[in-house]
Amino acid sequence: MTNDVITKKYILKPGVHQFVPSSAAIHNNENLSDEEAVWYLQRYPHIEALFAPQPPKVGVIIQSKNTRKSMTNEDSNKGGSK
Repeated sequence: MTNDVITKKYILKPGVHQFVPSSAAIHNNENLSDEEAVWYLQRYPHIEALFAPQPPKVGVIIQSKNTRKSMTNEDSNKGGSK
């Protein structure tokens, strides 16, 4: 198991964070594994706000100029009530 921030699923916002009420703020990206993050999130759902949002894992959507279709006047008259 790697603790590399690039490959981690759960990334904390910058700083040191407190997860458990009345405990010390000791958690950061260097000392928190994904497995531990899941465990804490199950028990303390309020800490979700301490994690940075993750981009989707599906890739990048690229829109090509060739995929657009221009609408003609004839097309704009279709589908409406007459």
